[in-house]
Amino acid sequence: MNLPVGEVISRGLNLREMDLRRLLEGFYDKGFSGYIVATIDGYDGVEEGVLIFKDGGMVAALYDYDQHGLTVMGDGAMPHVFNSFAAEYVVADIVSLTNQQVDLVTAFNDKSKLLKVVGKSDVGRMIPRIYSAELAKSTLKELVKKDESKSELFKKLGLTGLGE
Repeated sequence: MNLPVGEVISRGLNLREMDLRRLLEGFYDKGFSGYIVATIDGYDGVEEGVLIFKDGGMVAALYDYDQHGLTVMGDGAMPHVFNSFAAEYVVADIVSLTNQQVDLVTAFNDKSKLLKVVGKSDVGRMIPRIYSAELAKSTLKELVKKDESKSELFKKLGLTGLGE
């Protein structure tokens, strides 16, 4: 995930030790422009979720399943990002950006833009109590099938060890 560096506000925050609702609602109150990126050891390896804000409004979301090279964007990424906030081991960075930098991020990642408005009052109900591996499992299910099919094809052709 390539995001502008901007001004690092906080690095290595343990979200399990914070009032996440208050933190996110504060972005709305302060007119924050920038992003929060959460990194977890998820269902199948390292996962990263990003919420991007502009002038105190949530404007974009991205979620990476690093091991699979899969990125979920926009409204579809929201459940994944919020799910990651509830992981047992989650660290986050908060980075401030200019509005122009936010515009560039959303211009180059057009699918990351949120179509549904997520207001300050919505944040609390979006934060789950516990991390759900089922969300990742169902998202990756189709991708894993493709990987298994490719592996099986290589075995049938006597080309073991390729594509692994």
